[in-house]
Amino acid sequence: MVATGCRLRPLLRRLLSSQRFSSSSVDNPATTGSVVYQHTLRTQRPTTIPWQKDLQNSATFIGTLISPLKTFTTSHGVLGVHTQLKVDPPSGSKRFLRIYLDMWEDMAELATQHLKPNDYIYVSGHLQSFTKALDNGNIIMYPKVLVKEINFVANSNQRSNNIDDGESALEKRRKRLHLWQVFFANPYEWQDLRKRKVNPSQPDFRHKGSGEALWLRPNDPPWVTRQLQLQDSRMGDIGLRSSRTLSSFQL
Repeated sequence: MVATGCRLRPLLRRLLSSQRFSSSSVDNPATTGSVVYQHTLRTQRPTTIPWQKDLQNSATFIGTLISPLKTFTTSHGVLGVHTQLKVDPPSGSKRFLRIYLDMWEDMAELATQHLKPNDYIYVSGHLQSFTKALDNGNIIMYPKVLVKEINFVANSNQRSNNIDDGESALEKRRKRLHLWQVFFANPYEWQDLRKRKVNPSQPDFRHKGSGEALWLRPNDPPWVTRQLQLQDSRMGDIGLRSSRTLSSFQL
């Protein structure tokens, strides 16, 4: 019995020591409160926006025109243009995404005057689809965009065959512009850090999952600035509606 008691005392001391360590390092609100709060912010319920009859899926793509523009005029005299856009794949992949583009009226006229195959462009518009029957009878669905905005991407005609000790400036720019495309496709997955920046080396936006960062730069193409202004306006409207809803509940 005495021997058992002697063996239990060291065990009891180790247990008490581990409890003191646990209390000081894990359960201390000063060290865990900010982590829990940040986790709550990242996983909180997404904002609810009001349903509208004219809500449509939007999409933005950067790529190269790979087919001549096909122009036509409807029976009502409306000018239309069809073409195809090749969206570059992620690094290391040989497959690419083919997007069909539809343009009408003023946008079609702009396209016929300025666009040609191999142009490297940015397009934005409503995401749609169409089906086509193959010779074997199978039905294939293809994505297309009803284009509402077109911009040329700077330096699209530059091609470099030299490999240096890092990525070429053009490749870095293309990847950065692609990252902006990812941002505008789902801005709710990114943290807006613009108002919390202490120095310019800190990013303006950071992805909540991957940690990828984006900086605003003076030489950004105009479409980045316009899309960001539009996004800020939308977020402002959502915040205003939310505050009005909260005020009505409080009344």
